[in-house]
Amino acid sequence: MGILFGLLAALGWGGGDFVLSRISRTSGPLATMLYVQAAGIGAIGLVLLVRRDLPPLDPQLWALAVAVNVLNVAGTLFLYRALAVGTVMIVSPIAASFAVVTATLALLGGERLAPLTLAGVALVMAGVVVVSRAPGAAPVSLAGVPEALGAALAYGVFFYLLRPVTEGLGVAWPILIGRVMAGGVAVVALLWRRQRPAPLTPRLAWLTVLATSLDTLGFLAYNTGIATAYVSVVTALASIFSAVTVLLAWVLLRERLASVQWAGVAAVLLGVLLVSL
Repeated sequence: MGILFGLLAALGWGGGDFVLSRISRTSGPLATMLYVQAAGIGAIGLVLLVRRDLPPLDPQLWALAVAVNVLNVAGTLFLYRALAVGTVMIVSPIAASFAVVTATLALLGGERLAPLTLAGVALVMAGVVVVSRAPGAAPVSLAGVPEALGAALAYGVFFYLLRPVTEGLGVAWPILIGRVMAGGVAVVALLWRRQRPAPLTPRLAWLTVLATSLDTLGFLAYNTGIATAYVSVVTALASIFSAVTVLLAWVLLRERLASVQWAGVAAVLLGVLLVSL
């Protein structure tokens, strides 16, 4: 089941990032963060109501969840900035390399995988990088690359530390904590800059709801996956999200894939097959 949840996380995050890139270029990273996190609080609140999840009373768990989500907020800020100023096909795979950080920490922490599974994890990670490369003939801009690297590092450590939080609070409460913290940071930053967010037009509102729904699906699937399977395996499969983003750009924006990128797609699919065996 961990494999299924890892793939669902990839679909949710990949689709969400594609939509977020459209919002960020229109509204800027802070306004995007405010709108998406506000909608996300409503979405995950609805999930908690449907599941009838009562909040645990252990203050240490809540303190740990807040501390871990500091990394989540930092990664979100970096990611939104990268998507706003950078080339999606460049910054998305760099951000997706958080899987390397998380998997490395998980393996150092004692996870032991079969050689075939390790080969699959490596193929997935390599394929994600290759499939998301911009064609070599096109001029490459480094805009957004430092922010994408920051997102990869912050998310990598965050997702590794998330498992004990999820085990204690369940799959939904950690997401709500992260949403509230990220939304609060966006409000404070906008007030500090005396900056008014872009008007929430009907089109922007629809895109925000879509991005939030996909992103929430990704987080719920990931949290459920790491509670039932190896963190390194679920993270490797979830990192396919950048390939999903690139494929959406190819289908919806008519951006072309180079032959080397199709080789990356094949590597990703083969890696998923090996991990699934």
